[in-house]
Amino acid sequence: RNALQEFAKREGPLPTTILGLREHIFTGSVSSLANYMALQETSFVTLGQRVLTKPLRIRLHYGHPDVFDKLFFITRGGISKSSKGINLSEDIFAGYNNALRGGQVGFKEYLQVGKGRDVGMSQIYKFEAKLSQGAGEQSLSRDVYRLCHRLDFCR
Repeated sequence: RNALQEFAKREGPLPTTILGLREHIFTGSVSSLANYMALQETSFVTLGQRVLTKPLRIRLHYGHPDVFDKLFFITRGGISKSSKGINLSEDIFAGYNNALRGGQVGFKEYLQVGKGRDVGMSQIYKFEAKLSQGAGEQSLSRDVYRLCHRLDFCR
């Protein structure tokens, strides 16, 4: 199959503008900590993404390996935020902008992308700290406020 053909399909009222792909963490066999990180990633990226895509229809962009419809985003103001320091979790903000601007995110599993992670204790700590800081930023952002007021209950 050709993954780019997914953008031509229309599943529902909104166009598919981000296509999420399945991940495989290939550094999971390095240590028990690496195995923990790989299992954590698998449960969120594979199992969680399935539910967020169907039936909930509210999957956003959570990182790589997602493919963007470049023309859709360029004609609607771009993807990036103005400050890298303030917007630590730039991935999720791209998903917020996509939902606010009328896009839909698909998730397909016929392609799998390999991913390596730093698996030392300090790298795992830094990664978890980044996720926590990003969650704090999201709770203060205007994007979340707009999403809460514009989306209906079913979506």
